[in-house]
Amino acid sequence: MNAQPMSPGGPPRSKRGRKLGPITAGTGRAHRAWLEPLRGSYQASGLTIGQLERETGWSRSKISELLRAAGRYPRWEFTRSLLTALRWPAPSMADMRALWALAAREANKRTIWINNCLQGDGLSADDRLPLHFAAFQDLYRDAYTGYALTFLRRRPEARRAVNDVFILLLFLWDEALASDNPERFAWQILRQTVLEHTPHPDGSPALVEAAFDTVVLRTAADPVAQIEESMFLFDALRRLPPGQLDVMVLLHLRGMEEAAVAAVLGVPLAAVRSTARHARRHLEGRLRTATQEGHSGDRSD
Repeated sequence: MNAQPMSPGGPPRSKRGRKLGPITAGTGRAHRAWLEPLRGSYQASGLTIGQLERETGWSRSKISELLRAAGRYPRWEFTRSLLTALRWPAPSMADMRALWALAAREANKRTIWINNCLQGDGLSADDRLPLHFAAFQDLYRDAYTGYALTFLRRRPEARRAVNDVFILLLFLWDEALASDNPERFAWQILRQTVLEHTPHPDGSPALVEAAFDTVVLRTAADPVAQIEESMFLFDALRRLPPGQLDVMVLLHLRGMEEAAVAAVLGVPLAAVRSTARHARRHLEGRLRTATQEGHSGDRSD
């Protein structure tokens, strides 16, 4: 991606005022990817922070913080106003917007926050979706919605989460296509978005409610005993490592075929099978431990 603006000719002009401080230590790579070109444009412009304040309406302290990556991650409206004041051309502005969104994800900003920042910027209701994006959306929407429904439990919430994913993915579609694996790129956005809305008791995503909605439970001869067993299983399931949890949810809670799981996750079929084997061993170990502890408790009564 080329995010460089059309630079003015000649060396950077001197400017009055304090020298711009360095970028804050610990600033992420994605954040630097758009901030460094912006700083270079500012330094080449000959403008002072005071002049940018008059051009943009933002305070000097806020502008200084943005240019040094100090404080909170900036909203796109603020970043765009500086780019506009520095006369960035539209094509480069679009690249910077995508870099800003990637850095917002790096900063753990919620998908809905990113989308709200980008709302109305460069996309209109009259715009036609790229054909390959529309095809991708049609291909994976059902699988995404099923995954979201497993955690969020209410279909309207699951649909809203998936819609948020596709809105952000549309802004980042060129980056997704340029990545090694568009499916994996998109799945990371989906997973992050769904888990943003999912309660995390004890630091792991909640899944216990899903234990009450299984085929095994609906057909059990002893529903009460089956509920207890299902709750043990789902409590162990939610504590799996992320990759194992995703595979087990798609295979066993959504009933997808292994090849379909491999496609939606963007991983080889062999990786799905291997991950599922590791997950089953992990679950068997946890359930065996829980059973042994239960029997030990019975003997001590």
